[in-house]
This record gives sequence, C-alpha cells and structure tokens, in this order.
Amino acid sequence: MTMAGVWALDAVRAEVDYRTEELHRAGRATRLVRRRRAIRRRAERITLPAQRSGAHDAEVQQPLRRAS
Repeated sequence: MTMAGVWALDAVRAEVDYRTEELHRAGRATRLVRRRRAIRRRAERITLPAQRSGAHDAEVQQPLRRAS
C-alpha cells in the first residue's frame, strides 16, 4: 500500500472514531447496539424449533365436533 493509501485509511478511521464518539455522547451508540442485539435475539428465537411437551398433541389430533 502506498503512503497515500495509508493516510487515506488513517483519515477514514479517524472520522469513524470521531462520529462514534459523537453518537456515544448523544446516547445513540448504545441504543444502536442494543437494537442490533434485540434483532439478533429475535432471529435466534425464530430459528429455534418449537419444543413440544406432548400436552397439546391430543387436542390437535382429535377431530372437531359440531355442536348439536
């Protein structure tokens, strides 16, 4: 990498650090992290298979009866 590339990368990193610090001071950085974690937790809950205890199996297998 050329020196110009290194300087450009350093400038980008400095800008990211500056903006992150501003967001942190405003209290927005922590909210963004929490929101990402909540989305990740929700996604994990959705992908986990539902655990069945067997208590509802009898209800599901019985045919519906008409009220007379």
